[in-house]
Amino acid sequence: MKVPVQRLFSVACLMVLALSTWAQTLYGTVVNEAGKPLVGAHCMAGDVATTTGPKGQFELEVSGAQARLLVTHVGYLDAERTVSLPAPRLVVVMSAVAQDLAEAVVQTSEDRPHGRTVADIREMKVEALDAIPAASRIQALKSVAGVHMMSAGPGMLRPVLRGLSGLRVATLFLNARVESQAWGEGHGIFFPEQGVSRMDVIRGPEVLQYGPDAYGGVLKVVPTGPLSEVGRLTQMSLTGHSNTEGFQASVMTQKRSAKAHHVILSGVNRLGEYKLPSGDAVAGSALRQFYSQGRFGYLREWGTWEGAYSSCYNTAGIVGSGGTEQSGDHMLTLGARFRTGLWEWHPTVSYQLNHRKELDVVGPDSLTEENELAYTRLDLSLRSTRFDIRTSREGEGGWTWTVGSQGYSKTNTNDSVLIATSEQLIPDANIHGGGVHAKVSRNAGAWVPSASIRGDIHGLEWQARPGLPQGSDLATGGTRSYAMVSGAVGTKWRAAESHTLGLHVLRGNRAPGLAELLAFGNHHDSFREERGDPDLDLETSHSLEVQWVKEPQGEHGWSGDVAMYASHIDHYMMLVPSGEVNPEGLPVQLHQATEARLKGVDVNALYVPSWGPQWSLRTALSVVDSSNPAGEELPWTPPPTGRWEVRRAWGKEGGAAGVSGLVLEASRDAVLVHASTSVQWGPRLRVNAQVINLTNQAYIPTLSLLRNLDIQEPGTNVRVQLVCSL
Repeated sequence: MKVPVQRLFSVACLMVLALSTWAQTLYGTVVNEAGKPLVGAHCMAGDVATTTGPKGQFELEVSGAQARLLVTHVGYLDAERTVSLPAPRLVVVMSAVAQDLAEAVVQTSEDRPHGRTVADIREMKVEALDAIPAASRIQALKSVAGVHMMSAGPGMLRPVLRGLSGLRVATLFLNARVESQAWGEGHGIFFPEQGVSRMDVIRGPEVLQYGPDAYGGVLKVVPTGPLSEVGRLTQMSLTGHSNTEGFQASVMTQKRSAKAHHVILSGVNRLGEYKLPSGDAVAGSALRQFYSQGRFGYLREWGTWEGAYSSCYNTAGIVGSGGTEQSGDHMLTLGARFRTGLWEWHPTVSYQLNHRKELDVVGPDSLTEENELAYTRLDLSLRSTRFDIRTSREGEGGWTWTVGSQGYSKTNTNDSVLIATSEQLIPDANIHGGGVHAKVSRNAGAWVPSASIRGDIHGLEWQARPGLPQGSDLATGGTRSYAMVSGAVGTKWRAAESHTLGLHVLRGNRAPGLAELLAFGNHHDSFREERGDPDLDLETSHSLEVQWVKEPQGEHGWSGDVAMYASHIDHYMMLVPSGEVNPEGLPVQLHQATEARLKGVDVNALYVPSWGPQWSLRTALSVVDSSNPAGEELPWTPPPTGRWEVRRAWGKEGGAAGVSGLVLEASRDAVLVHASTSVQWGPRLRVNAQVINLTNQAYIPTLSLLRNLDIQEPGTNVRVQLVCSL
């Protein structure tokens, strides 16, 4: 039987490691091609890391007969060396000729998602997302414990992390924060997922560098980056859905030269009305979508700069009302990376336009100018400009310092031609603010401590709306300002070679959103009338988390992580039913604040049997318990959920290869079965096929905004995707 070379190499390395465990010091110097010492180069051997000093020198404590050294520096090609120990002083020469223009991140596989920082960073590459049975890549994130999705049909999807959602969860697109939730809880996020190369779920104390309100977690979207080699690659993608009789089609082309790269993508989504397990179609659930996206980057002597743009138009029916909702999400972001002395700098500027419109009664096929004038009930435009700058320095002894600042300006405007001042759901408003943050951490030895602090100011002013109840700021207009101080401390401790313990405490703050302060009117796509409270105060969260990580040892055995957390949130903002019904028959709900307590457990585990390394069992379990002072469960709390997947990799060298899986997903809502297969035929063709809700189960999720309409989720859906590379 032919044994793969990689497996023989891995076994040999493990044998040598078992026989050689004494500690030794590896000395070296890092220089450029001209022989000039490079200061601040990052050197790593295994789990031990340091940076070069003023003369380019470094030293690392390593063990075993060999060490694999990785050296990175902004503006230079990564250098890797396998060194036999003991070794004389090394001289590592770094070249700037063929620099990799990809974003500087530490890549981990989906089976080893634990970052080398105090944060819990779970990276999901697009190949892994496409192999998970789900209707979209965003929904595939539900395979991570503690991640849920709230939906109201295809027009809105909102991530829920450990029971927290909306403005408590930050979404980033190439380091620019997606602002489409800034109106309030009723709006989700969107970006063309066909142009995504990776999605990261980030939790832990480092989330504060993205904002004081990111204490629920961070969803980081990394668009497709540069090719690994000079040249051009074009991909065509076609996806079909049996349940909606819909399709998605896109074309993406990538080009890379020695000094530049670009990615251009365009596509359409057309989904019909989805069918219930009974076979009946849900009126108003169709979606039409056109999108385009791009990314570009340039290499210069002083560093790199890059940018991305995203544009998407959505038209969807409003389930249960016969109306239509339209949205347009447009974003442009630019950033650079360069070094001055010992400091690495990363400034980013972004601009976004998020336009949302709702029409009563009118269906998607009747969007004439006359109907828009007569039946438009909501027409909002949010324009956001944001500037971020971050600088970091890695010193001797594993110390890292990071300092940054953020500033933003936003405007919310209503179309006065379509919407009368007295009928606006949210008034015209100007929002502005900014903050500064700092973090220090040390990554050397068994302990990795970290501490963060930040201060922010958030202010807004809004215009009057005649015709509303008098004596309230909702009618007369006004201003509000909020000052926030946030911070976090944490540490990770490598208790043994394969066991790591983590602990952190965090204080975060969130200013009220526009809807929470100022809403007054019907929200048709959420089937309610909302009324805001302009006197809402800051939401402040104090949380504690303990984590245990079991790293894999060899090719088989157990690995995974367990996280236990608890949060106490003052002035927790949520919609509360008033018991009233308005003249249109919609329930009236009030934005109010209470105290909230959340606690829970997340478990992610992977088992690979010794008798068959091609087999694996993946488990994701999550429990969230929430309550207000009266002991009542908070709205939109996810139910206890378990997910088990049996997966088998197959194929042979030079032929087709792939992975197949069977998934069991269970909660109080339903017990669901899914199946998937992902096949790669050479370098040109990839096929992903999934059967979602294999048993055609009828159910209504706890996190569905259609629950109050008694509308079920889709029945069985067969999803097939073809990706062809040219």
